[in-house]
Amino acid sequence: MVVLLLFSLLLAGALSQDAEPIRETEIGRQGGFVALRCGFSDVTWSKNVNGEQTDVKTLGDRRYIVTADGTMYISRLKEIDAAVYTCTKFDTPIKEVTVAMAARPTIAISPSDVTVHVGALIHLPCEAQGDPKPTIEWRVGRSQLRNVPVISDDLTEEEIRNYAGGNFLVTEKGHLYIRDVTPGYSAQYICMATNDGGSSWATSRVLVLDPPKITTRPQDTNSLDADIIGIACRANGNPNPKITWRVETFENITIVEPENHPSGRYETDAYKTLRIRFPLPSDSGKYICVATNAGGVTEASAILQVLITPQFREPPKDAWVPFGGSAVFSCSVFGSPTPVIEWFKDNQYLPFSQTYEIQHVTRPGEVQERLVFRSIQFEDTGFYECRASNLAGTSRHEFSLAVTDATPFPGDRFVSDALDYAQEFVQSAIQETQIILKARFNAPNFNPTPQDLFHMVRQPTRQALYMAMSAEVFEHAMDYIHEQIEALNVTSMERNNVPLGSLLSPEAIDHLEDLSGCHRRKRQPKCQMRCQGMSFRSHDGTCNNIKHPTWGSSLNKINRFLPALYENKYNTPRGWGRTLPSARMISQRLIRTYTTKAHSQFSVLMMHFGQFVDHDLAQTVAGPSETSFAPFLRVRCEQTCTNTMPCFPIEVHSNDSRIDAACMPFVRSASICGTGDTSVFGKETRVREQLNQVTSFLDASTVYGSADQEMETLRDRSANKGQLRVGEESIPGKHFLPIEDNLIPEEMESDRRCIGRAATVFLDCFIAGDFRVTEQPGLTTLHTLFMRQHNEIAYNLAEVNPQWNDDRIYEEARKIIGGVMQHITYQEYLPKVLGVEGMEQIGDYTGYDSDVDASLLNEFSTAAFRFGHTLIPPTLFRRGKNYDKFELGDMPLHNSFFTPYRLLDEGGVDPIIRGMIMQNLKLPDGKLSDSLTERLFHVVAQVALDLAAINIQRGRDHAIPTYNDMRQVCGMRRALDFHDLQGEIRNATTRQLLSELYSSVDEIDLWVGGLEEDIVEGGLVGPTFRCIIAEQFKRVRDGDRFWFESDKHFTQEQIRQIKKITMAKVFCDSGDKIEKVPVDVFMYNSDAHKFTQCKDLPKFDYSAFVDCGGADYLRYQSYLYDGTPGSTDLTGTSDAISNGPRTTTGTFGSTLTPGGTTGSPPDEGTGTTDSGTATTDGGTDTTDRVTAATDGGTDTTDRVTAATDGGTSATDAATEGGTLTGGRGGMEKTATTVVVYPTPATSYAREDLQDVVTKDPVETPANPIEGRADSEFDEAVVARLTVRDDLEALMKSLDEMNRQLDMLNYKVALVETKAEKLEERMLVEGGCLVAGKVYEQSERWNGDECTVCTCQGGAVTCEPNPACAKLTL
Repeated sequence: MVVLLLFSLLLAGALSQDAEPIRETEIGRQGGFVALRCGFSDVTWSKNVNGEQTDVKTLGDRRYIVTADGTMYISRLKEIDAAVYTCTKFDTPIKEVTVAMAARPTIAISPSDVTVHVGALIHLPCEAQGDPKPTIEWRVGRSQLRNVPVISDDLTEEEIRNYAGGNFLVTEKGHLYIRDVTPGYSAQYICMATNDGGSSWATSRVLVLDPPKITTRPQDTNSLDADIIGIACRANGNPNPKITWRVETFENITIVEPENHPSGRYETDAYKTLRIRFPLPSDSGKYICVATNAGGVTEASAILQVLITPQFREPPKDAWVPFGGSAVFSCSVFGSPTPVIEWFKDNQYLPFSQTYEIQHVTRPGEVQERLVFRSIQFEDTGFYECRASNLAGTSRHEFSLAVTDATPFPGDRFVSDALDYAQEFVQSAIQETQIILKARFNAPNFNPTPQDLFHMVRQPTRQALYMAMSAEVFEHAMDYIHEQIEALNVTSMERNNVPLGSLLSPEAIDHLEDLSGCHRRKRQPKCQMRCQGMSFRSHDGTCNNIKHPTWGSSLNKINRFLPALYENKYNTPRGWGRTLPSARMISQRLIRTYTTKAHSQFSVLMMHFGQFVDHDLAQTVAGPSETSFAPFLRVRCEQTCTNTMPCFPIEVHSNDSRIDAACMPFVRSASICGTGDTSVFGKETRVREQLNQVTSFLDASTVYGSADQEMETLRDRSANKGQLRVGEESIPGKHFLPIEDNLIPEEMESDRRCIGRAATVFLDCFIAGDFRVTEQPGLTTLHTLFMRQHNEIAYNLAEVNPQWNDDRIYEEARKIIGGVMQHITYQEYLPKVLGVEGMEQIGDYTGYDSDVDASLLNEFSTAAFRFGHTLIPPTLFRRGKNYDKFELGDMPLHNSFFTPYRLLDEGGVDPIIRGMIMQNLKLPDGKLSDSLTERLFHVVAQVALDLAAINIQRGRDHAIPTYNDMRQVCGMRRALDFHDLQGEIRNATTRQLLSELYSSVDEIDLWVGGLEEDIVEGGLVGPTFRCIIAEQFKRVRDGDRFWFESDKHFTQEQIRQIKKITMAKVFCDSGDKIEKVPVDVFMYNSDAHKFTQCKDLPKFDYSAFVDCGGADYLRYQSYLYDGTPGSTDLTGTSDAISNGPRTTTGTFGSTLTPGGTTGSPPDEGTGTTDSGTATTDGGTDTTDRVTAATDGGTDTTDRVTAATDGGTSATDAATEGGTLTGGRGGMEKTATTVVVYPTPATSYAREDLQDVVTKDPVETPANPIEGRADSEFDEAVVARLTVRDDLEALMKSLDEMNRQLDMLNYKVALVETKAEKLEERMLVEGGCLVAGKVYEQSERWNGDECTVCTCQGGAVTCEPNPACAKLTL
């Protein structure tokens, strides 16, 4: 107690009123905090506010916190906190603390931006003031300069340059020197001054100039039929160079900054690649890339030559000239570059003759020559050709010259007039049709009729139109001659009993054929049996069958199962002059249905894929004119109900439920020369036959086209990767089909217009191998998928075979796609159509049979395969991502014809794919949905067509045999009355309707009778259609030399890989984002939970398609087939052999002789194989040893081998003069081999490998078999090839690594540039730089464990974390 009392007394004395308080000063900074310590507990702190002491507790400021020990904390300091604070105990002041705010340093001397050249010395001055004295540090971007030597401010510039140390030096005052700068030193430099009051900084942008250097130089380019040309140019430098372009055309026109050219066809991308859309010959010239920066200007140039294949402005015409007369044939051609004209006669260079001269005229881009004959002789008769060539290619125009005797036959005098009359008459009718259609389709307010839309699906190509027109010209010329002779009473002219020998001379008939164009029909194609011809099918199908080159080809005659049933025996349709029940009435009473039933097993994909297959096999050429040919009745077929060629209207009865007109328009199909009326002047009357516009082979012509012109339009040659053209992107990496535009060549021009979302808005249509591509969205989807599938396969083939060129990649991918089409059709589709018995009728594949004609059957295309129309539902389903309801709903069929927007604007292909899978097929009950009979090609306020009636009328037009005739051929008993049909048509009501419609069972149309038959077990057709369809597909398979299961074109491993691709896999691989499907997508399956994930489907192994030999046989070996039917002699040229014997005798006594020498290839081909190879009669050899492969044999061994009749032999020694017998047809084959010795390789993928590989070539003795053991020889060859392959692989790997490294460096530089720009922008906009990191205006972050900082107006304020403060206290 005493001690405590004494302590209290002492304390009271210390706090007496007379004691002076302790005075201190605390320095704080904005945003920080201070701690004011009193030294006693239970004290009061007051603040001097306007001269008065105010208890801080009454201020209501939560930033003031007094702790139990008497310490006061002030957090988040502000300017108003600068004051005097007094600590009081027992009302006695103990301590006064003055809180002062520290000031941020100020930059007294700031660095400025600097631009220098490489090697310069940079001086960045920086000095700061402040209390306390600030320290200066330098930063480059986000990084602090560390360990920088400090030098005196008194050093001279020379002393600084020679100072030992790094490139960065800092003076005592804070100046920064940078020595020996390079472009890498270009950056933003920051001088930061810091003291207790905060930080201030100044920046300097340093730019070290590096003149531009062209890294990617523009390349000279020849462009042919390109949609767009890209000329690349890249440059490095500092700053990044600006790339501009200048064009100096060949027409002496200079275009500066072509991307601003008013034509709008020039554009540059982000990399400044100059792109030219729709290039024209006027674009040809020098393209100069100009790279500019502050350091200088650099230029690089390339020559662009826009090529145009020669085109005839004025082609020569056929002529018929009397002996001793004269003729002038003018040939005018234009192209880029200017073409050169050559003249040929009968496929040989025009021989010298005294009877003619050639006159030459040249204009810019155009050339004209005239072949002038005087005193024509009989030997001048023949077929002539004007051939124009330039860098873009060669164009040919054939014409004929006929020399006649002076004493013509009675009708000869009328031939020329007849031709003039017929050509003018027919051409004017056709032109009238085309003018009307073009005007209608191109009208701004175009409102198509159903007939217009029907025209779009039957539109002939230019070549088909020409052939059809030729037949019409021939026919009308003969009609004219007939009338003239009859008028002169020369002879009786009964049409079927014409005394030919007394009317027209053979020369006149030939001339009539020549000048009408029909002679082209008679000429056999000359099959160029190069290795390409032996390995790849032609686009038009010619030369698939060597003995019969036109079998199965496009624009060929459609064959028949039974003889035609024309009313007049040769060309008028059934029902032309006699009464048959109206096709429209049959449709209404028997075939139309308003209700449909669903098939329980199959999906609607059966219908879609069936249409895709049908379009691959068949397209009957439509009549060339829709205007009648009658001399005094020139009327359009849609305006007449009279049968007048080519109009064959469909009668409509007065009680029709929908149509109040007397008829529906119908135009007959075109005929082929030499049939129908055009056969009257031949030795026998041949019935009228129709033309198939596409190939009859199942060759994916829907994807690639049935003519070379179509193929070229569809190919994308810009990347040299064998790709097909694509349209706009659906999703990244997946594209739609291309859109028809002005890039379509004249041969493929069309009058098609497709329908937009609004009924009055019309768009360009998609283009594909078949012009019916946009007919309905499901069909368009399949076209899109197979286009994508081709491009995916081509891409991967190019990856595993980098030595292949564009054509080889394209053809190999096309061959695989053809195999995929065949596999899906025969393994997934046909068994569901035909059932077990139908597939047994087709039978197993046993190999190619050259005696089988794969051409189309009229009964198949015009009747049996049109069963698919009964499968079409009135609505097409669409489904969402999880096979649930699609947000845009389903598609009514009658509103879906020619509507590309259904894909472009409504979710792409996936909703339609899922709809195909999830929708039942319509039950094939012999009925067509009313969408097809009443609303076909329905448009607003127009009368729609009737598909069932059109099918019936088309069968009559083609003279298809009746149902009774056909059922008898297919093994059923011929019906004597309608009751006899009950075995195949069990429905009594159907039989009754047939008896009411037809007066006799023998009149029933094939399509009608076959449609009404009961369906066979497991199939979709009745027995008659099953018979026809099975026969057609058996012929298509067995008559195809390129059938995918033939071991002459694919190895067994390749065939196995092709068979992995099912329709389900096509959906997965080529859909947009299809993730799961049923294993068999042709089977209906409504439970998506049971579907298979796409990733679990079998993978296609491209290693099976690696070409180990590396020879590009599209360009190397060449064999020429003479084109004579039945001939099998092959002669060839090769540049593969440079040493050793030069002659090899192959099969059938043919001799192969190498042509040319190494480095100077012959015209027909070039060889670069490592040893001599003789391959004949379709054989393919890919070995590195001497091999003779005959009759399609394939040898892949490393031994000397003779392989015959498709077999494979691996004998250890050669057979000299051996005779091998057997093979198809009982032919005898003789093979003599071992006459070519291996030589060192002469060509490689890269020139830089040649020296390495050929430094130590394999020594080859005179006879390698005797001079060295077989095993040693093999080891030497293998060792050499292994070195070559390893080096090639290494160089490719290095190239790829360098490419990836360049891309990585580019991306890094891009990121750094973006980061620097972001930092600079943020600092300018009030950001804060703290510890090397830039924070945005108002951004908050944790300063340390107990503070939270904020950036405001470039200043950083930090405050204690209250929770952290309480925890600490």
